[in-house]
Amino acid sequence: MSADFTVYGHFASQPAARVVLFLRMAGIPFDYRHVDLKSGAQKTPEYLAISRFGRVPALVHGAAHLSESGVILSYLAKTTGRFGSDETLGRYRLGEWLSWLADVLLPLQRTRALRRFGGDPQAISYMDKNAATGLNQLDALLSERPFIDGDAVTIADIFAFPWIDLANEGNIDIAAYPAVQEWYRRMLAQPGCATQYTLMPTEDRPAADWD
Repeated sequence: MSADFTVYGHFASQPAARVVLFLRMAGIPFDYRHVDLKSGAQKTPEYLAISRFGRVPALVHGAAHLSESGVILSYLAKTTGRFGSDETLGRYRLGEWLSWLADVLLPLQRTRALRRFGGDPQAISYMDKNAATGLNQLDALLSERPFIDGDAVTIADIFAFPWIDLANEGNIDIAAYPAVQEWYRRMLAQPGCATQYTLMPTEDRPAADWD
């Protein structure tokens, strides 16, 4: 099995999980390269030649070297024809969702990081309040539709999924947000979707070894 795409990531990275999730749900083969963040592999000249910001994820597709998960998801949607829109305005609409989600749900990532790696209790309290605000907004949205943009899975859902999947690591119980919880179950029922720690390899994995 040959792969046109190579993903660079780390098993604990929620942004990297988005890219792997897209490709697994789309059924598109790809090679995976584990980036050892603890050893500083993301700051080596070799990796910086792939990802200018020295972060994961990164995607290599031919001459294209892309970083930042929202950009990568938009690129994959346009390139593969999956989970995006065929219309220009539709693509901009999905871009709006990605921007909105990055704003309202980022506190979920922050409160997870503070609890996993330690932080000021006041900062944790502040992020907890902001996370609750964002989840209430998402819950209200999903009480009116099955997926974020409407009736079908898009890159907006794939973008949001890892944050909800690991909400418990930020001491957040998504059962308090019933529409979000039902959306989460709906996502897990989609072909190729899985929880982050099930989905993400802890070492390099060629396309042929995924299934």
